[in-house]
Amino acid sequence: MNYTYWQWAILMAILIPSSIFDLKTQKISCWFIIGILPGAAMLNTLLFGVPLFFEYLARFYPGIAILLVAHFTKECIGYGDGLICLFLGSILSLRFVLMIILTAFILAAIFGTIMMCLGKMKGKSRLPFVPFIMLGVLICGFI
Repeated sequence: MNYTYWQWAILMAILIPSSIFDLKTQKISCWFIIGILPGAAMLNTLLFGVPLFFEYLARFYPGIAILLVAHFTKECIGYGDGLICLFLGSILSLRFVLMIILTAFILAAIFGTIMMCLGKMKGKSRLPFVPFIMLGVLICGFI
């Protein structure tokens, strides 16, 4: 996947501070992400043209799915993680968003398994997910 310079800059400008904040507090500023969604979508449209409506709408399905999981599991995965995935959908195509999320889940599972084997975590421990999304963006950006 090859990101353009603008997509890369927008992604990193949001994901780096969100990852740091998530690591320190295990929270994400939902209002910040909600506030930047329209701007990111408009900037992406200005730079890359207007995608088909249903194609553009489909980009948000993974984020909506994660928000629903967050709601029905009483935030086993946080609302902020779903909002970050919505943010990804405002910039990238559905295929890229799915690749990033899948990569992030695999990385989080590997990390969690290693930490559990080392005795540093238990099965119900909470794990910040945004850093794994950022790693997924970095890994998928070079594939």
